[in-house]
Amino acid sequence: MTRVALLADLHFGTVPTGLAEQLRAELARVAPDVIVVAGDLTMRSREHEFTEVKAWLQTLPAPLMLLPGNHDLPVWNVFERFTSPFARYAQATAAPLMPVFENEECFILGLNTTASWQPNLKWQEGTARRRDVIAAEKLLAAAASHKARIVATHHPLFAVKGLPRATPVRRFERALDMAARQNVEMLLHGHLHQQYAMHMPYAEKQFLTIGAPTALSSRVRGEPNGYWLIEIASESFALTLHHLQNGGGFAANEPIRLSRQGAALPNP
Repeated sequence: MTRVALLADLHFGTVPTGLAEQLRAELARVAPDVIVVAGDLTMRSREHEFTEVKAWLQTLPAPLMLLPGNHDLPVWNVFERFTSPFARYAQATAAPLMPVFENEECFILGLNTTASWQPNLKWQEGTARRRDVIAAEKLLAAAASHKARIVATHHPLFAVKGLPRATPVRRFERALDMAARQNVEMLLHGHLHQQYAMHMPYAEKQFLTIGAPTALSSRVRGEPNGYWLIEIASESFALTLHHLQNGGGFAANEPIRLSRQGAALPNP
């Protein structure tokens, strides 16, 4: 069994005192095989925020799979935003923009949906670049067919009923077509600061889609900080939401268990 911790929207610069250490201890307790951080490591891409998040990431107890979010691009330096938008992120994390984690049970790929600009006024919503989708498909195609194929992004690829901030990225069909061709079973993302887990139909395919709450930021959207623990076995998945309690510490919800062939999940 492979245990994946899904975190998102750390937003260093807005982290309440002591919460980062609480989460570090919690992750050490649950001992995941990989920690996926689905974007927005910082709040305003400031140097001291990247310094803080870098130091924290180095204390985590498992391999990391990192993605940039829209908040990790330069905000005030417009020249840098257009000429080298991911330079600060790369310097702090040394992470590739298309990270991969693979073991005997799963193949997880990170697709960067963050954009320095778009031909509309919603730059924060992201895009599926053609060159990235092509590169992702080549990597997924090379994975063994028995492995659970999972794609992580910062932004959602689907609109979600009941979550008005769930706006699909520009050209989301490009990414979903590729994911369907490559038999991707699960999509992970952040950005919303709200959690859900449900099957999303697309063409003749359905994807188990999981949105993460904010792991650390004080910018919560009506629900506590938290993360998902995803357990992957040869025939099944188990999804457990861990959330911060009012008195401190993290508590686990009842696990959602389902076969990899698909079973009904609750609405958000």
